[in-house]
Amino acid sequence: MFEVTLTSPQAYFLSVIANPAFFPINEKVAKENPEWFSEADSFVGNGPFNLASWEHDTKFVMEKNDQYWDAENVNLDRVEWAIVDDTNTEYQMYQAGDLDVSDVPAELSDKLFEEGKVQVEDQAGDYFYRFNVTKEPFQNVNIRKAFALAVDQQKIVDFVTKNKEKAAYGFVSPGFQDPSGKDFREVNGDFNKTDVEEAKALLEKGMEEEGYTELPEVTLTYSTSDVHKKIAEALQQMFKENLGVEVKLANMEWNVFAEEQKALKHQLSRSSFLADYADPINFLENFQTGHSMNRTGWGNPKYDELIKQAKNESDEAKRFDLMYQAEKILFEEAPIFTVHFYNQVYLQNEAVSDVVRHPVGYLELKWADKK
Repeated sequence: MFEVTLTSPQAYFLSVIANPAFFPINEKVAKENPEWFSEADSFVGNGPFNLASWEHDTKFVMEKNDQYWDAENVNLDRVEWAIVDDTNTEYQMYQAGDLDVSDVPAELSDKLFEEGKVQVEDQAGDYFYRFNVTKEPFQNVNIRKAFALAVDQQKIVDFVTKNKEKAAYGFVSPGFQDPSGKDFREVNGDFNKTDVEEAKALLEKGMEEEGYTELPEVTLTYSTSDVHKKIAEALQQMFKENLGVEVKLANMEWNVFAEEQKALKHQLSRSSFLADYADPINFLENFQTGHSMNRTGWGNPKYDELIKQAKNESDEAKRFDLMYQAEKILFEEAPIFTVHFYNQVYLQNEAVSDVVRHPVGYLELKWADKK
């Protein structure tokens, strides 16, 4: 037994510690090998499955943990995870019987939805883009806003991703209620909603402020994925049609992409956030000055102070008001623009049952079964 004493009131504390990051690990294992989690041979767990093998970038295999405290209620003896970065390939493997679960290719979305084969569940998180405010031309807030308002999120979800996502005009996902029972997203409203005329005016204003007669070259960078590529191409077309700006596209493998994004080497780059726990502060804390998830070079003392106050406020109504204010600043200064809120859209073999899908994206296979 041990006791946790909080340094400030946190109504969401139990939600925080339900995150797998807080699951206990063997102290001896961690001390002897700080990289214990990076290979199957050294991986130690205490859940319903053990990691039996791991072919990086290809697949990993889990086998039932006979030492698990509730092993009698674990149905599966073995689970294989295939690592596939192309939705069409994944679907083909599903059709061939090589996979029991698959994402839905955009090209087949309409057909599969009509056939009633697709399952959809909401998920707390965003697909969004980060501006690097330390690189031209995105040091200028009006130019950032111009690019944000030139994006038609509804067209992207209707004609590009085609997986019933909700267009995102704020950063905090729907589903978080304030003390009055009102949804955070409904109360704080829409921010970067498509407005082509305003986008053109802001671009002109920003260029005048910077003394540009021609906008510096802009490169949009995304990580390898057929979906990321399609969204990037749609954005490229929107910037051309709505702003008259030719944007170059660059694709990178995930590891290189992530390192360069953290190092602020990209100008404009795709990103995503999936909630770690059930509170709006989890979304908003990411953009504090110097936060590891910020990755924009942006910082605002007022924003930082609002987040700090929200983390120390015991009155829930006041706490939500502080968070409402913070999100407004985030979009007034626009170091990001949002595209869509995440959902879980998938095909699943009818022989598979009792897979638990959490709103933050985690899969729980303890009770899963296959006939």
